[in-house]
Amino acid sequence: MGFSVGDRVVCSADNVLGNKPAKQRYGRLFRKELQGVVQGTEGSGRSKKYVVCFDEVATTKAFSTRSLKQLVVLENDEAGPTITSLDEAAFTHNAYSDIDGRLTNDESLHEVDIHENNCSSDVVSSDVVSCHGVKWKVVEGVLEDWRCAPQYGAHILWGNDADELQRTPIDYWKLSFPLQLLPDIVTWTTASLPAGCAKATEEEILAVFGILYSLTGTSEGRRDLWSTEDGLFPAPRFGERYSLPRNRFEVLLRCLSFCPPSEAKGNDKWAPVCRLIDGFNERQVQKIYPGWQLCIDESVSSWRGKDGDFCSDEMPNVTRIDRKPKEVGCEIKNCADADTKVMLQLEIQEGAEIMCTREYVADYKLAGSAQVLRLTKPWHGSGRVISADSAFASVTTALACRKHGLHFTGLVKTATKFYPKSYMDEVEFAELGDDITLKTTVDGHNIMAHAWGDKVRKCFVSTSSFHYYSWKTF
Repeated sequence: MGFSVGDRVVCSADNVLGNKPAKQRYGRLFRKELQGVVQGTEGSGRSKKYVVCFDEVATTKAFSTRSLKQLVVLENDEAGPTITSLDEAAFTHNAYSDIDGRLTNDESLHEVDIHENNCSSDVVSSDVVSCHGVKWKVVEGVLEDWRCAPQYGAHILWGNDADELQRTPIDYWKLSFPLQLLPDIVTWTTASLPAGCAKATEEEILAVFGILYSLTGTSEGRRDLWSTEDGLFPAPRFGERYSLPRNRFEVLLRCLSFCPPSEAKGNDKWAPVCRLIDGFNERQVQKIYPGWQLCIDESVSSWRGKDGDFCSDEMPNVTRIDRKPKEVGCEIKNCADADTKVMLQLEIQEGAEIMCTREYVADYKLAGSAQVLRLTKPWHGSGRVISADSAFASVTTALACRKHGLHFTGLVKTATKFYPKSYMDEVEFAELGDDITLKTTVDGHNIMAHAWGDKVRKCFVSTSSFHYYSWKTF
């Protein structure tokens, strides 16, 4: 992409003035976009730069193409086209395609990648903001609640189980564990035991689970937990408490299987745990009736095993996420009930090649949107509100949820296609706590963009709204 003499372009203030001078001049808005006019060029080929004059700061400077954005001005923002889908919005205004020109009339304009949506600037006219062809109108807050479904109350579906006053912690554990798999787990574990070992029993398998839970609450070595000699503190006596000798525990733990041995040795490296995860997800749908709000997030199951390059029993896919308490392990996307804090659905991240073949990816071309729809599939059409962070939030996700009978609220950071992020970041607030709301309609669904003035500005996309002032509770 190139520019001609006389073209109006925009560039961030910190690029024009330098980081420190821009902060001194504009404060928190030191990355605001300044308008300039191309006056000429310097160099040629890959070293070609455009000389731009910025009147606001009385500065003339040369920039490469990557540092500049074309300024597009619409002659009439008030009328504009009627937007019936995000695809039509993108096709209607070719000027709003990505700056590097990858998207053209014959290409899909869904979000291709969550990290590649920050290239465009927003065009502002009066109280209308256009972003990739989607027109957002500044509104004085939203006073109505767009949700029509009732606010569900979460509860447990016990069925004909024991009376509530007689339930124990183990009853709640059994509520979520796929007990229908327990006989199969015993069979598969027995098949994996060394020759001459006694067959496993359901009681022993449950004891193994109990010991594994207990191990998470102690820093002592595993061998010491079977000690019977009291010292400064009473001995753990795991053998007596769980009726399982240490040697038997070690053998059962080494041979514990959640799938037939033939599947464990197949091409699917995740087969050893898939039945357990699927069983848990099915059990939660059967036994937990969630409230009106569901939360989508991610977690990491810590991995401290050997590197896969040097052993055959490695973790099939190891993820490193620096911001997590346990940085290295198996990444799991999950869905939880915001009312009871109960985990409802789990999805192991099996690697990019496998995940891109999963349901909804082909429809929306965005991993976060597809993950939200998969994790909430049991509750499609219920009108529940889905809350998620910036790993999942986008206009595409919000619209996808509405098309499947759900509402969505999420924090927008990087997935900014169709979202007026540049405008929201540059709006000047008089004090912390000030906010601004924009509204658009796509496919008949209302979508709201909201910015809240905190120390670090928060930007949200939502299809479900409460009273204007309640937004400040986020």
